[in-house]
Amino acid sequence: MWSRIGAGRRSCHNRLENPVKMVRSMARCAAFVFVLLSAASAAAQVRDPYLTWRTIETPRFAVHYHEPLGVMARKVAVAAEQAHARLAPILKHTPTTRTHIVLSDNTDDANGLASVLPYNTMRLYASAPEDLSALDDYDDWMVTLVTHEYTHILHLDTIAGIPAVLNAVLGKTFSTNNNQPRWFIEGLAVDEESLQTSAGRERSAVFDMYMRMDALEGRLLRLDQVSNSVDRWPWGNVPYIYGSRFMRFIAETHGREALTAISHDYGEDLIPYALNRTAKRATGKTYVELYADFRAELEEKSRALVARIEREGRVEGRRLTTEGEYARSPRFLPDGRIAYWSSDGNTFSEIRAVPWSGHGHDRLVRANGPGSLGVRSDGTLVFSGANAHRDLYFFNDLHLYSERDDRTTRLSDGLRAREPDVSPDDSRVAFTVNGAGTTHLAVAPLNEPSQRRLLVRSPRFGQVYTPRWSPDGTRIAFSAWEKGGFRDIRIVDVRTGAVTDVTRDRAMDTGPAWSPDGRTLYFSSDRSGVFNIYAFELGSRVLRRVTHVVAGAFQPDVSRDGKRLTYLGYSSRGFDVFALDLDPATFRAAEPYESNRPAPSYVDDAEGEALQSDAYSPLDTLGPRNYSLDYTTDAFGNALSIRTSGFDAVGYHAWAARLGVGLERGNIDAEASWTYRRLPAPVTFAAFHALAPRQDLYVEGHSREWIRRAYGGEISTRYSLPLAFEAHSLSLGYALTAVDKAEPFGGILDPNDPGPVLPRLGLLTRLRAGWSYSNVVQTRYDVSPSWGRAFFVSTSMSHPYIGSDFESLSLQWGTTQFFENPWIEHHVLSFRYAGAYGTGPRTSRPYFAVGGFPDTSILDGLVDGIVLGGVALRGYAPSSRVGTQYHLLQTEYRFLLWRPQWGPGLAPFFLNRLWGSAFVDYGNAFSGDFTLSGFRTGVGGELLTDFTIGYTQTFTLRIGVAQGLDEGGVTQVYVNLGNPF
Repeated sequence: MWSRIGAGRRSCHNRLENPVKMVRSMARCAAFVFVLLSAASAAAQVRDPYLTWRTIETPRFAVHYHEPLGVMARKVAVAAEQAHARLAPILKHTPTTRTHIVLSDNTDDANGLASVLPYNTMRLYASAPEDLSALDDYDDWMVTLVTHEYTHILHLDTIAGIPAVLNAVLGKTFSTNNNQPRWFIEGLAVDEESLQTSAGRERSAVFDMYMRMDALEGRLLRLDQVSNSVDRWPWGNVPYIYGSRFMRFIAETHGREALTAISHDYGEDLIPYALNRTAKRATGKTYVELYADFRAELEEKSRALVARIEREGRVEGRRLTTEGEYARSPRFLPDGRIAYWSSDGNTFSEIRAVPWSGHGHDRLVRANGPGSLGVRSDGTLVFSGANAHRDLYFFNDLHLYSERDDRTTRLSDGLRAREPDVSPDDSRVAFTVNGAGTTHLAVAPLNEPSQRRLLVRSPRFGQVYTPRWSPDGTRIAFSAWEKGGFRDIRIVDVRTGAVTDVTRDRAMDTGPAWSPDGRTLYFSSDRSGVFNIYAFELGSRVLRRVTHVVAGAFQPDVSRDGKRLTYLGYSSRGFDVFALDLDPATFRAAEPYESNRPAPSYVDDAEGEALQSDAYSPLDTLGPRNYSLDYTTDAFGNALSIRTSGFDAVGYHAWAARLGVGLERGNIDAEASWTYRRLPAPVTFAAFHALAPRQDLYVEGHSREWIRRAYGGEISTRYSLPLAFEAHSLSLGYALTAVDKAEPFGGILDPNDPGPVLPRLGLLTRLRAGWSYSNVVQTRYDVSPSWGRAFFVSTSMSHPYIGSDFESLSLQWGTTQFFENPWIEHHVLSFRYAGAYGTGPRTSRPYFAVGGFPDTSILDGLVDGIVLGGVALRGYAPSSRVGTQYHLLQTEYRFLLWRPQWGPGLAPFFLNRLWGSAFVDYGNAFSGDFTLSGFRTGVGGELLTDFTIGYTQTFTLRIGVAQGLDEGGVTQVYVNLGNPF
């Protein structure tokens, strides 16, 4: 057995003899393996095996859902048919097959995705957006989501010309509209979600704020940056924000039909990326010219808005923090500091505290976000954050943090609780609970949140947000969404459950906070077109405006003496904490709200009541939908392969198969795999057959080539144990390989010569197991992991006890550690140590090799996805050190050089980052006793470039120079695609 360390992959070959026992051994081994697998941990992995899935069919859709989402699934089915009726005439396309919709409730995040390859599929999450989400402007969340995702289906499924002919032959393989920049794909869908409903992100004051501040602060992205993944806030929202506004500009200046024309023109191009040509045919202008006009108009509108606000009297607070990116839930602490949740892209997501002066901040506790928090009278925090549940889900749960003890306690498990607030007497906590697309307002004892009482039970698909206790503990204010697009402030009496409206209109009213005397409610509203803080006097029911900002003001909180206000403000770099001295004399009467929105669009529950459901059948979507032909090489020379694969919509099964024919001698190679996910842990079965020439037949003392036939299979499983900030993984597998000669050895022996040395034939079985752990962190701006550690250990054993004709044992282990430079941002010191040991008879003993990187072709790497990992003894020839054990220690200092964030216009190439590393490698592979005498040292440096091809495919190009300092060392220059360890 050989394992090569430094080639970016590991391979093994085993010589076996006498396959006569194979059938008998295989039966014995199969029984052994299933006993092992039945002992695997009982928690689910990829899919929850205990969910019951059903299907509703309509003329154009099949909606697959798990119970208890039946009512929502019927709503989705009706919304989908309505979306088709509205969108198909606009986009001038009707799919020829059903679109499959998978509806699930396995996350507290609001999202969806769509794909047309290999068949039309939409995946929708039941949860609605959180309080300060860029998605929160909707009149019916599922109608908006279905409209957005089905726009993708109609757009990407528009395939004509040569691509359609190829699809008719090979199955659905090509969708050239998929090769457009994401700003067109997502921008078109956001445009339609807004046109087809009375809400959507083009009406969102949050999205307007993002664009406005980029324009006002001179940070509008260039078209090449919008077309790729740019290292800058607002990150993944860029194609949605810029794309939707750009699409609306094109539609308003050149007609809505121009977007449809572009979709059809591009959908029939076999060779993609001729973007400007397509745009010019539809509008008379290139995208570059259109984008310049769009930017000019946006800047003019933004300046006009600022001028109006300045005339009316601009009022905004003092900025306390400057980290930007994501911030949430600023709350006053008893000592006057302001606690808030932050995720700035440079460090962990965490809760911090900033003094009123704004000088510096304290880092309190890590917290997955988007976090929200409440404060006890002693300063202890109750916060929500995502955490693992049943080793499968990541739901929001409540946690308690004491700064005095620097201790965090998890209060709930799988409660799906968010936005906690602590009662004035510290005995109770109010929070929202999520499930089946609906959130409710709950109250519970602080230390037993699972003993909750639903204080406000929302109507089906209703939402509640940001509950806040009144100072006397008798009432709770909260923000609520209900059918019709209303997002209003309400108050509930804790004793009776009676609910009173504070506001009732189509404005977005969010984040209430009480004055210390309980007479005034402060909240954020977009009623002027810009989010500002307002004050509502409960006695007189008078509404007054507190701030008048250019960007936006959100989530207010009032100090305990009532003299200070904190809120979230915004700049082009993201959200920050602001402070404002409160003076009611400066408040201004709020302008009357005037809605310019059309009548709300939503689907009543009754519209889908007649739809019937059946048990879900994976066979409807499991079959092969496409095929690919590869002209490649095998062990004998050139070969032709055909590949196909399949998976069902819900994910019970996934399979793949390949059949290869050698063009040199007509040999057949084949492999297949199947994964079943309806067990507590997914199980994969794999089988293969291959021929290859070998040189380990010796006749008359000379090596003679023979043809080896190997066939066999493997069964394996993997089980993950995720936690909030770390993860464990366990793996188990059992493989068997039968090796025989494909044709007789042949030849005539001379009785005067030594007898021939025959290769060993027979059955090799291998039992392998492994464990890994990691708490490694790589933030959004990091060029590599910057903090944490990882471990792994694995073992592989062959023995007659498990059906093998041979004995061998190998152990492999390793650890990695990262330290961020505390003085220089994005500079990291990293260490990796790995080793292995093998034992067994000489003919089946595992061997390992270390050395430098092999020569590779950059073009082959791009085409075939050949990426070399950063594990090598650089400065020495590949596999130059060989033995039954190896040890390799690597040290690297990594540092950012430049973020060019540049591409040549709309060409499908983008240069993201340039960074470097200096390294020392120290290692050896050998047999026998451990000694340092044979260890080799290599030193050198690397220049690494992260770049993107085709707008979405990111690679790292590594150019390195290494020098071996010991015997066998060479000066090595290498260029490959790969990532460091």
